[in-house]
Amino acid sequence: MAQSGSPWPFGVTGRISLSAKDAWNLGILGAKARDADAKPGVQTAGRRVVFRGRQENGGDAGPTRLRVDILFPGGPAEKAGLELGDVIVGVRGGPAFAKGSLAPLAKALTKAESSKGRITLIVERNGKRLELVVKLGKKNRDIAKPTSIKGRRIVLDRALRWLAEQQVQDGGFPETLSARNGAIVQACLAGLAWMSGGSSLRTGRYRDNIDRAAKFVMRYVSEPERFPGGSAGGPSWDQTNWGHVHAAIFLAELEARSNSGIVRRELTRICDIIAKRMEKSGGYAHGPGGPNALGYLELNIMTGLALSGLGCARKAGIKLDLNVAKKVMAYLETSGSADGGVAYSGKPGQKGQGNIGRTAAAWLGARNLGLGRTKWGQKMGSYVASHSDDVLNGHASLMQHILLAGVAAQAAGTTATSKFWEKMRRDLVLARAPDGSLQPRPWHESLAMGSNSDVSFGQVWTTAAWAIVLGCDPKTTSKGGLPVWLGRTKPRGRR
Repeated sequence: MAQSGSPWPFGVTGRISLSAKDAWNLGILGAKARDADAKPGVQTAGRRVVFRGRQENGGDAGPTRLRVDILFPGGPAEKAGLELGDVIVGVRGGPAFAKGSLAPLAKALTKAESSKGRITLIVERNGKRLELVVKLGKKNRDIAKPTSIKGRRIVLDRALRWLAEQQVQDGGFPETLSARNGAIVQACLAGLAWMSGGSSLRTGRYRDNIDRAAKFVMRYVSEPERFPGGSAGGPSWDQTNWGHVHAAIFLAELEARSNSGIVRRELTRICDIIAKRMEKSGGYAHGPGGPNALGYLELNIMTGLALSGLGCARKAGIKLDLNVAKKVMAYLETSGSADGGVAYSGKPGQKGQGNIGRTAAAWLGARNLGLGRTKWGQKMGSYVASHSDDVLNGHASLMQHILLAGVAAQAAGTTATSKFWEKMRRDLVLARAPDGSLQPRPWHESLAMGSNSDVSFGQVWTTAAWAIVLGCDPKTTSKGGLPVWLGRTKPRGRR
């Protein structure tokens, strides 16, 4: 069993709490670590110590010395004798950690899995240096190439099984950030992941999981949130737009596979709600009800996701008022950057600052709405193609940028997809855990801010998002992929 004080995956028992730790996952070693040279500090809600007054650049090279904070129960690292507090300073026969540990460790793990199935860690313990041989299992050249088609298939299969094990009886998932609204988002992403692996309401290993997830989403997506909603003239705490836009993407992909009257009616209703909730500017907020507690209304990650949801619905055969989409596009163009990047919002100081996640979501929607060849649509497409590997310079949730950039890169073509995987290969290797889940990680913005929303969302969020990226390419599976969101041919099984 894991040593006392180090429950997997965030160092706390039960639901994610204010003392949850955010740490670098060390791949299938089954260990998480933080900067051994950082000053100690109180960890709250995914918070961490700041990097000794410094901030990493967009490369996110990682610490040069990794202090082990969490161990996976019975995992390879624990079986090999790695202990809490040990400091990993290198790997025998591998690159040094002098310029950061992440790339050298990922390279060493990849080499180990493709050859002898073991890796030797150089560890400092109580002032002494020792070597620990960690057995990773039998060599597997396919899994050692996780961004190849065969490698993606293996990682995807394990992630899909893990997600099925986490699903609760009502079809949702244990609540983390945003309570039930957050569980709705996770159910939608898990459903998309299972479909990308080739399952549907009719066939496949996960057809029952998809059915239960869909029923959960349709039952709860429009229920009022269960925390205070603000008072007249006060801030709005309603964040239910997140549930609605993800539900539109999920149910559209599902409708195209199942041709279900129930799903179709619910998808139509959700799209009507999304259309009505557009703000006067053409943008979208967390939810209806006006500015939130931070004083802002529109945020364009939501605006882009709204376009994606409406676009997927249109591809699934739902009739829409395209004037809504055109107004959204005009707003994005007015607030966006000259090169086609979608800005954070339309407010002064937040205009013209594009990034890949926001742009990817909006561009995917624009294409499916027939607006991809407009002047602004083409600019967004060019931005996606040229920035598909710029994930680490996103904002707020790193995992959300990985998800949206990965799907958009696949839609943009071979060059964009290759750029994306060339940059993200390291992170995929290090995200893997012994149980098949894919874990979140710190990154330069969250280290500077002292907060990581991916930790607060939890490992279901991260695993489902990675699984979608792995499976959205129809080449990964014979009957999978996400052709509706990608704007390609209709999925198999449509009547």
